[in-house]
Amino acid sequence: MAHLNIYVPDELEDRVRDRAQKHGKSVSAYLADLVRKDVGSPADWQAFLDATWGQWEGESPEIKDSPFNPKDVADFDGGDDEGGPA
Repeated sequence: MAHLNIYVPDELEDRVRDRAQKHGKSVSAYLADLVRKDVGSPADWQAFLDATWGQWEGESPEIKDSPFNPKDVADFDGGDDEGGPA
């Protein structure tokens, strides 16, 4: 595990130590948890995607104020201006 040194103002040190104690952790473990929550890891995202992919049930929500223009897709796909095939 990597070893990092940080410098904080004295008044912040007291607050960090209090919070770590309230969570029943060492200052090092408490700060490591804060960094982990802020930075995350690719494994965290993979677990999220694995848990949520394909889990939507019900109708798709209606998108009213979308910047997407269906005509753009027709043009991109080589279709006519009406959205149909060319």
